[in-house]
Amino acid sequence: MKKMMTFFKSFKGRAVLIAVIFLTGFFIRTQLDHLYDVLNNIGTGETVVYDGESDERVGRELDYAENVPDDNKILMKFKELYPDAKILVACEEDLTNDGCKDLVLVVNNPHEDEHSANTQLIDGGYIRLCVMVDSGDGENYECSELVPAPVENQRIKFQNIDEQEEIEFVLQGQKGSKIGYGIFRVMEGEPVSLFDQGMEEC
Repeated sequence: MKKMMTFFKSFKGRAVLIAVIFLTGFFIRTQLDHLYDVLNNIGTGETVVYDGESDERVGRELDYAENVPDDNKILMKFKELYPDAKILVACEEDLTNDGCKDLVLVVNNPHEDEHSANTQLIDGGYIRLCVMVDSGDGENYECSELVPAPVENQRIKFQNIDEQEEIEFVLQGQKGSKIGYGIFRVMEGEPVSLFDQGMEEC
């Protein structure tokens, strides 16, 4: 211990300590800049209604996720559960790192739920986010709870933000001039918000 204290009191020791502090700060700053770029590199694009009856898909620019086609097997399973819901966004990705695709959906559901009293009625329904999670066999899917989502211009971007095994997704949307986004990870079959900004106003 005395040798270490003597070393750090010396000029060489102080130089090493300063270099370590500088490199640590540089590394942290680089990681924060990267995260800032990820969160703010959500460009512009136009979203059209995905009615399930035409060949039109939700339009995307940059690296936003594309809507799945009408005959996507997970989408068909969702329609069996919620036949009256209008599909606004439906994007596929392996969110649980089990080798099987899952489906993130934003829908307009005409049925009231526990969140209806606190959310706006839009075109006869309530805008909701949910995830269809593969059970692990590529055939059976569990639907998460339907939770409030932005009411307009919803876009989804898949991003492994923390560079762990599971992939997060960014949901962006707006209500009038107010724009918000949230970062979600699927945990125990439910989309859990890790961070959001302005979502309550959308």
